[in-house]
Amino acid sequence: MLRGILISVVILAAVLIAFVAWTAMTSPGMGLRLGTGEIVFAGLLAVAGLALGHAVAQLRRHRRELQRLRGAVMTLVGDSRAVPPRWDDAEVGAEVGHLYAAVADLAAARADERAAPDRRLGAVLASISDGMVVITDQGQVSLVNHVAKALLGADRVRVGTSVFAALERASVTDAVEQARQSGQPVAVDLRTVAGAAMPARVADLDGHAGAILMFPGECAEHRAEVEHDLELHDQPPPPVPLTASTSLLDLPVTVLDTETTGLDVTKDRIVSVGAVRLHGARMYRSAALDRLVRPGIAIPARSTAVHGITDAMVPDAEDFPAVFARLQPLIEGTVLVGHNLPFDIAMLRRECALAGIPWPEPPGLDTLQLSAALDPEAAEHSLEGLAERLAVDVRGRHTALGDALVTAEIYIRMLPRLAVAGVTTFGAARAFAARSKHIAARQRAAGW
Repeated sequence: MLRGILISVVILAAVLIAFVAWTAMTSPGMGLRLGTGEIVFAGLLAVAGLALGHAVAQLRRHRRELQRLRGAVMTLVGDSRAVPPRWDDAEVGAEVGHLYAAVADLAAARADERAAPDRRLGAVLASISDGMVVITDQGQVSLVNHVAKALLGADRVRVGTSVFAALERASVTDAVEQARQSGQPVAVDLRTVAGAAMPARVADLDGHAGAILMFPGECAEHRAEVEHDLELHDQPPPPVPLTASTSLLDLPVTVLDTETTGLDVTKDRIVSVGAVRLHGARMYRSAALDRLVRPGIAIPARSTAVHGITDAMVPDAEDFPAVFARLQPLIEGTVLVGHNLPFDIAMLRRECALAGIPWPEPPGLDTLQLSAALDPEAAEHSLEGLAERLAVDVRGRHTALGDALVTAEIYIRMLPRLAVAGVTTFGAARAFAARSKHIAARQRAAGW
């Protein structure tokens, strides 16, 4: 950076001295009678001013680079799974580039160290020749090997999906309850959704909110592949009483998103609701909601182009009261978090009014407002822009649950930056978000 400033100063000095000298020599009619000393002095004075302006601009750029780097470090402090934001050597100076590289190396070393136990677990489980599926109490698949995929269908039993896409619900829940009551694995016939019987052994995970299903694998090709995310078994603690002094690290949060037929909160309807629970900086994907909603009106093509939900997808979906009955226990006692949250709140409020359901008006935090308060000079506060700035992997955008998961990651990575700004409590966060008055005014103007 300093080298760039010096080069700029030398170039500007030469140009301005030549310009002043040329003006003095070619304008006798103007009454200019400048000596060499005056010309040089005037030129140097002009150069000094321009060089100072250039130096200030360079220093501001350097400051922005350091702020971005600090944000990357704060992101890693708050989320050990995070990766530093990408940088371009052409966009940052050499000094900051070296620091970025060091931070990236540290993050990679931590990721490799963290993955070592998973690799060992995977190697052990990969040696098992029977089909194996681990599920949560809600039926979410948290672990599956290649044999089980071959037996049940790789498109039906992936980590994070419901095992009930492959197996009939009652046969599974009955077997799990039988194993839980007996305290021993039980041999049963589970039924597939196509009606076929599959011999299996079912065991309770004993205190870990789930079960393991084992299938004889003699007829399936064995391959040493295991896919798992055992954190799906973790459940959030009960919500604590909310006050303005509640620490953000103890704050019970439900991150929420809706997909709708349009943006008019007086006419449009909800077509999908997605939500996921957080407690402080920890996400609990086991406590998530992803539901299509039958809107009762046609879905315009322009809205389908955004979220992909068509009229053909919703005739058999639940109506809003049924979906809200699932959502309400999730949000009870929590703070709602969302990107452009006032829109989602306005849509939920309208749907509740139409259904005659009391809307509880839970407290909320808007990540759009928080972003504008944290980075008032940034031009981009969209969900995509924030995700790029905070190195959040964007998956499933413009689905309700996909957007909720992206927003949850963004909120988690905002927490360390909020702490640096002195914002550590719920009350302080609400006051801090209120600084983005232009965002709130725009939302109110839209009727949100």
